[in-house]
Amino acid sequence: MNVTYIMRLKTYMLVLSMMMFLMPSLLLAEPPKNLAVFYELDGNAEAQYNKIVSEVLPTIGFNSADPHRRVNDQYKTKYGSTTLDVLSFLPVVNDDNVMPLFNIDPRLAGFAPFNMLIHKKIDENVTHVGHLTPEAMLDILGITDNEVKEKFVASFKPLDALLDKEFGATQKSYKTYSKLSDDTMINFEYEFERPDDIDDFVDEFQNKFEMSFINKEYLIAGFHNFKDTDNGEEMLKDYDIFWGYSLCHLGYSYNMFDNEGARPDAGLFAPCTMYMYVKKGSNTLVVGMPKLVNILDTLDVDDAKRVGLVEKLDKEIPEILTAFGMRAVTNVNPLVETPQALEVKKVEANGETVKIMIPTPPAVPKPIQVETLNGSGDSNYTENSRAIKFSKRYPPNYVFNREIAKTATTKRGKIGEVNNGHVATFLRGKLMDVATATQKLKDAGFEVLATESLNKTGTITSIVFTNDDLKKMASKPNRGFMGTLRLTVNDELNETSITNPVYLTKAFLQDDYDANESQKLLTSLTTAFEGLENSKDTLKFQLLPNYQFMMGMPYYKDMEVIARGNDLLAKIKANKKSSKKIVFELQLANGATLLGVRLEKRTNKFPEKIGTNNIGMLPYPILIENGEAKILEPKYYISVMYPLLKMEEFMTIATIPGAIIKDCTKLFR
Repeated sequence: MNVTYIMRLKTYMLVLSMMMFLMPSLLLAEPPKNLAVFYELDGNAEAQYNKIVSEVLPTIGFNSADPHRRVNDQYKTKYGSTTLDVLSFLPVVNDDNVMPLFNIDPRLAGFAPFNMLIHKKIDENVTHVGHLTPEAMLDILGITDNEVKEKFVASFKPLDALLDKEFGATQKSYKTYSKLSDDTMINFEYEFERPDDIDDFVDEFQNKFEMSFINKEYLIAGFHNFKDTDNGEEMLKDYDIFWGYSLCHLGYSYNMFDNEGARPDAGLFAPCTMYMYVKKGSNTLVVGMPKLVNILDTLDVDDAKRVGLVEKLDKEIPEILTAFGMRAVTNVNPLVETPQALEVKKVEANGETVKIMIPTPPAVPKPIQVETLNGSGDSNYTENSRAIKFSKRYPPNYVFNREIAKTATTKRGKIGEVNNGHVATFLRGKLMDVATATQKLKDAGFEVLATESLNKTGTITSIVFTNDDLKKMASKPNRGFMGTLRLTVNDELNETSITNPVYLTKAFLQDDYDANESQKLLTSLTTAFEGLENSKDTLKFQLLPNYQFMMGMPYYKDMEVIARGNDLLAKIKANKKSSKKIVFELQLANGATLLGVRLEKRTNKFPEKIGTNNIGMLPYPILIENGEAKILEPKYYISVMYPLLKMEEFMTIATIPGAIIKDCTKLFR
């Protein structure tokens, strides 16, 4: 036997022994799991994908929930730059599929809704669209019940079949992951003193809870009330409350998804969904949310700054909940196992517990050059121009707006008319009671259509009024929103406020604006109500027909169609619940009908965050015309009625535009 043969034999035996030693671990190692399905589409597929998500997916039961399109535009506006051509978070939820499963394991709501992500960098010619797999969601949530797993996974088959059909399976790929952390979830419980009417708890809790996050620079990016869906009351009859909040932190968002080394694919987990529920008759609110560490585990994010951001938020969110009075508990199915209390240790800012490197966003150039201001390229800033101005505080304390409102008038120029190129949004006057204000309107020849309390305490009242001139103005295509004006008696601010007809007619009548007719209305009001003053809320008069809050935001013409069909008015009246929401009805000469509707409780409270001084935009108007029911796009209507609103303030009510659309759409079901 030669030496070479002996050496080969020894090598073979060595390799064989190593394989025998490693075989058990190789057999035990789990194969990678699919995290997300992605489609890579040539060029910019934004318009195509938006249409699929908003129009096609609902045909198979997956409906949009507070979509956030082109988040990259917000990055560019706030931070001065972006590496992204498009980044949109398009959450969807199939209510009828998930709600029955909540009765087995309510933790499933941690991904209800889930994000239909789209992203594309400026320097690439491919668009990435996709979503987390249901198997990955279940893995992160810790759900093991076979019935929930089988039904939840099966519910995605129509969705993926549709995407395969639209984009082609050849452009499809999967991201995979091998292992998750031992601690993937945030779970809390909150015991409260249960009132006789659970709505009394809801009214107080929601505002305090939302502000606790807003004051820490988080955005309430979405809100979904499962009980308020078509079948929610029936499917969730064992629950008094079942909500899903979407949370976002713009600083984290920008630094994770944008700039050098960006990981826009981490947007699969954005916004973070925090579910809350109260079992029927219980005094315990249960809270849960997937942790951000799941991003690090599944996407191999290892950049020190981004890791630091994830660690910071995963510690800060439990601290906010703890400070609110909640207690951390173990991640178990509360319907079958009692959660055990956990201790949340507060991270000291200067302590040695954690050292986090937080990236500093680039400084915003001054002055900011915004391409579109009121639809114009004019970037000159004055006290009352619509230039975007960033607050030093983020977000602002909404009480501050109330203080502004107390002095939000100016005596410059003629009341209600164009002064130095600007026109006031409102006419402010001394406080008077509702009966006196109503009589003054009638004496001036106006018809009062409705008197509506706008808050729970009855300290703010809206008086909706019209006359023949307003009806005539409104009896033209797409001009029906000019059919009424509003007078608000605001005891909280000790004032009476009237929408300025010159301002509103210039904005809402567009090319049909008639200066003589608007002046006639103004004269009637200033004669009837002596001592009126111009509000500090103003916009440039000539730019009002082309007004938009900021680039990418809607114009007057971008109305939201909420229903189509014949006899839409009869349909809304036939629904007992919907008919109770109608505050006023105005028939116009061209056959159109203008309605004013009462929004849902939570939606209706948004002025508390941005100031009740301009609350005269409520009740919300719906125009039924030529077989369509439409509303002014809420982002337009809110901003045109709150012209001093800053972007940071708008972000504190980020869920409201979507909620308004939902509230109005629901009336026609």
